[in-house]
Amino acid sequence: MLNDAPYHIRLVFVGILTSLILLIFRFIYTKFIFNKVPLIKSITAITLLLVLAVGCTWGISMVGLTMITAQEVYDKLYDESYDFLEYVDRCGMLGDFYDEDFGRYGMQYERPDMLEYHMLDAISMNTSRNYYNGRGEKYPMETAVLFYDRDGNLLHSSEDDIMFFNYFTQEEWDLGMDSASGLHYGWIDISAGKDAEDQKDDLYLKFRDIADNLLSIRAIRVTGTFNGNELKPVAIYYITDAQIQQVLESSDQFSIGENAYSYIISDLDRTGRLDWQMQFDNTEEYAEDDLVTVYADRPETWDYKDAALTYNGEEYENLVELTQTLDLSSLAEPYLSNGVFSDKGVYDLDDLLIFQGKKYVSYSGEMDVGTVDFILVTAIRSNPLACAVNLLKDAYIVTGIIALVIIMAVRSSIKTCLIVPLDKVVRAMENDWAYNVYQSEKNAVWRETDKLISCFTAEQDWRRMRKNELTRMKTALEYAQTAEKHRREMTSNIAHELKTPLSVIHSYAEGLKEHIADEKREKYIDVIISEAERTDGLVLEMLDLSRLEAGKVKLSRDDFSLIELTRDVFEKLALTIEAKKIKLDYYFPEDFLMTADESRIAQVVENFASNAVKYTTDGGHISVKIENQQKSVRFAIENDCKPLAEEDLSKVWEAFYRADRSRSGNGTGLGLAIAKSIVELHGGKCFVKNTLSGVEFGFII
Repeated sequence: MLNDAPYHIRLVFVGILTSLILLIFRFIYTKFIFNKVPLIKSITAITLLLVLAVGCTWGISMVGLTMITAQEVYDKLYDESYDFLEYVDRCGMLGDFYDEDFGRYGMQYERPDMLEYHMLDAISMNTSRNYYNGRGEKYPMETAVLFYDRDGNLLHSSEDDIMFFNYFTQEEWDLGMDSASGLHYGWIDISAGKDAEDQKDDLYLKFRDIADNLLSIRAIRVTGTFNGNELKPVAIYYITDAQIQQVLESSDQFSIGENAYSYIISDLDRTGRLDWQMQFDNTEEYAEDDLVTVYADRPETWDYKDAALTYNGEEYENLVELTQTLDLSSLAEPYLSNGVFSDKGVYDLDDLLIFQGKKYVSYSGEMDVGTVDFILVTAIRSNPLACAVNLLKDAYIVTGIIALVIIMAVRSSIKTCLIVPLDKVVRAMENDWAYNVYQSEKNAVWRETDKLISCFTAEQDWRRMRKNELTRMKTALEYAQTAEKHRREMTSNIAHELKTPLSVIHSYAEGLKEHIADEKREKYIDVIISEAERTDGLVLEMLDLSRLEAGKVKLSRDDFSLIELTRDVFEKLALTIEAKKIKLDYYFPEDFLMTADESRIAQVVENFASNAVKYTTDGGHISVKIENQQKSVRFAIENDCKPLAEEDLSKVWEAFYRADRSRSGNGTGLGLAIAKSIVELHGGKCFVKNTLSGVEFGFII
């Protein structure tokens, strides 16, 4: 049903069907899919909506423009199609065969071969047609031209493979009569061999190939038999323009005209210099008396392009087949200026098909009803909608690019002014309000977005202030707790460190008071003095550490040799080193001067050195390394001993901490803490690490 409906009815139907499909899809999506798929990003949704909105607007606009343009093209092609029958008549000069004076017949009987030639010429000139508007645009049109006899039998159609020509007989050729136009007209059916599997078996391929071959052929020599005006060849030879040109250029017998050579082909042929090319020759199979030889000048043919079509639901290979099937010859009217068969045509925007027919009638007198000589039937088909689409393709591209630019510009604006600020706010909230939302281009922010950012910034500032206050209070609490813990540990450590010497002093003092072992009086006094000195040293070190940690120690700036200082320190420990059979190695660079507080650095080196000697196993090894780097000095002492535990490595610099209290000896546990404070006052840092053979202590200043 819809195939026969007007185009606008089909368009409305398609629009309604599309709308129903979209509504059904929306219902299914909302009912069954919407709550079961992950949420899409806002920018994706906005992009899809923009594409849908702008795309639909662009599409509707282009459809409207196309329909308007198609209607304009339709009107032009409609008028052109109605003139096609008369155009074919003029191209073939068919009216010239009839006398203008009504009641008399013309030369259609005098030169029937010439009439048939003009029929074929009319077909060849209208196997394809284009309509050009005022701007040079081309609208292609399919055509069909058919000629029937008075009984409705098909004479010729544009689907035929025919080569037609005017020709000269052998006698006329020998007399040089080819200087005038052709004296006779004929044609050859060149369809034989067209469906051959091998092109070598196609005898007429060269003559069907108009573009590459036939246009270059100047003349043909055909031997065969005539059946009316049809020549059935048994041999064909041809000569090309290029071959004739070669003969002319190499001969002095022919004069040169103003623009071209003046010559007659038969004259050239009689010189024997023309090399006729054989297409095929089967003359040996026929008796010479039954054959004639003719010469044709500039043979012609046409190239009909098949295009399948549908008419009333039926498929047809081409327009000629459809026109022939409809049997329109019986409907043609004599001398009807627009013999249109309105009940047979198709008048849609996407398919404009018009049939026309005309009978050519001759009369012998005023009362004669006339005799039909032949019938001309034409069909012309075009697609105004396709022509309009092709005409507007540049408009589609330009407007499509503009629509795409609009989509990208609006998307970019929405993303910059809305989505990005919203995303920053959301990320900041997800990140515990720590992300800094900042809009670099204030003018690009929309009013609502600007208010959102302002409110967020205010809330973020309030939260930051509250968080800072909580952090400050927490830090103060932790500091107080740590300080209290350190105070208790310090008190405990001080009490522990002072308990032993005070107990010894107390015990020995009571012994002296009770006159116990008077013979050991001097020994008791020495022990009391030693323990008092030890206690005094501990107190002094505690005071020194306290002053260092409080930053109340003023460092001097001395230029000294760290290498010499280190050697002096280890010379003081030489006796112990020899007693424990320790191997001592120095790894020093060239001597250099270091700027620091020499006495304090000596205190650090002595502490590291004494600890190394103290804890190195008998027969062990100590290596001392000094590296003079460009902006710093690195000092390290590595000794063979038991590695420190991970917990000891992190706490070894704390006051009163001993990694191995069983080997603490007489140390106070403050040496490393004091060394660390001295190095840090110099802007350096201390380090300790386990090595393959022991432990390495050092500092970098």
